[in-house]
Amino acid sequence: MKNYQSIQTEEVPPSEPVFAATQINSSNSNNNNNIKNAHPQDHLAPPFDSPERPSNLFVGTFNLIATIVGGGVLSLPIVFEKCGIAFTTLGMILSAAMTYATLVMLCYCGRRGGGSSYGEVVRSAFGTRMEEGVSWLLFVFLWFVIVAYMILIRDIWTPLVRQVGGWSDADGNYVLLGITVILLPLLFQRSLHALRYNCYIGSASIFVLCIALCRGGWQNLHNNDDHDDDDNDGDYYDNISDIIEEEDNDFTIDYFKMPSLQDALFSFPILSLCFLCHFNIISIQNALHEPTRQRIQNLTKYAILASFLLMYSFGLGGYLYARSSTEGNILLNVPTVREPGEDEAEYYLFLLGRIGCGTTIVFAWPLMLLPCRESLLEVVDVWFHHTHPRDSTTEDEIFEVPAEGSPFEEDDANNDDNVCSPHIKPSVLLRHDPIQSDYIFRNALLHYGSTMFVIITCYLAAVAVTGVAVVWSFAGSSMAFFIAFILPCGCFVVIESAVPTAEEGGDRKGGW
Repeated sequence: MKNYQSIQTEEVPPSEPVFAATQINSSNSNNNNNIKNAHPQDHLAPPFDSPERPSNLFVGTFNLIATIVGGGVLSLPIVFEKCGIAFTTLGMILSAAMTYATLVMLCYCGRRGGGSSYGEVVRSAFGTRMEEGVSWLLFVFLWFVIVAYMILIRDIWTPLVRQVGGWSDADGNYVLLGITVILLPLLFQRSLHALRYNCYIGSASIFVLCIALCRGGWQNLHNNDDHDDDDNDGDYYDNISDIIEEEDNDFTIDYFKMPSLQDALFSFPILSLCFLCHFNIISIQNALHEPTRQRIQNLTKYAILASFLLMYSFGLGGYLYARSSTEGNILLNVPTVREPGEDEAEYYLFLLGRIGCGTTIVFAWPLMLLPCRESLLEVVDVWFHHTHPRDSTTEDEIFEVPAEGSPFEEDDANNDDNVCSPHIKPSVLLRHDPIQSDYIFRNALLHYGSTMFVIITCYLAAVAVTGVAVVWSFAGSSMAFFIAFILPCGCFVVIESAVPTAEEGGDRKGGW
């Protein structure tokens, strides 16, 4: 178990409120820290001006966009079809606002409590046992997400390999295995900053399919308007294809459709969780250069806005393109072979779009595996933190202190493991380096072993499962909703309650 109380470091004077104290001193901090950082009471790891913060606002924003825009975007068109444009638009705006608020809450809690991972933020609010429990929850949820991504990669790239690569009898599982092997150097990366080029390529790639869908939807609207102007009695059709075409031309856009209860329940998790990215926001904050509160807010705001515009265009364009035939995965509506008389430009644009969508999901996969592996290693770190040789330059510069008015119980202090028991009121983790500098995370055997464990188990599950819907049904929306909204709000309420007011030397009213 983590042995925070045995570590020798500078303690916060008892008379000074913990959440109003300056962060732990370190050799890497300079004397101008307070000039740059308007809130020196924040507990940042690495320190505010550390050279170990390589990301700028542009990189961090694309890290977050690439985390948001993944496989879930393929289901947005069917929400427009089931719920209408007005209801879906309102739902996406509400989801974006809720996501922005909870992301800011998580960053706020990390700065207040010194947490350098999602699990440590929860630990600061609710104690060690909750850190372990939430790390398990994140690992299981992200494990299912990776399995779903593998299935999507197989289903998208297998027809492309057969069509473009000329391998007509290509086995989907072998295609997935080949892509996995090619992707291994990216899957072994230790930071989101190292995966920044994934984010650029992935975001640009999904944009191609978005353009194809919007173009197809615009053409359908134009053709529908031309049909309405035609003067015909509609009483005679040469064949059944004319009837189908006539039905398509009679399609009416549902602007203000009132969804049924079944359609609303189907669409709610897709809308509420379409911006899910909370498991990566703390890592992005840890890597951001000069992470002022305003820069973190701007980064989050830009990422949410850009993702909203992209996904809204994607969903609306897909709905207008596929109309009443919209599938749960819009790629099922995209032509895979060129039909006689089909627009050549449209066919090749959709071909590039399918390649782009497959590229997006391929490059988003490492962004899911990294927090999945770190959640697993954080559980190991909680279990075995005290069993390995100490390194005074990394994890030993850490100290956990209770917030004022919430001392640990006496029996906790006499605990054999010197472990803080779960407590209702928050504590602060004072450390120089983030949790990723702990021995468990730096150990090469554990790093590569845990990565291969996740890859192999997810691959075996993807091979055994026939469709992605089965995986999503196992993962469910409850875990994601808990991770995205319930936990951040709970941590915020608990940690904020211990922040002194301005009169007491804190900045509770100032907040963000």
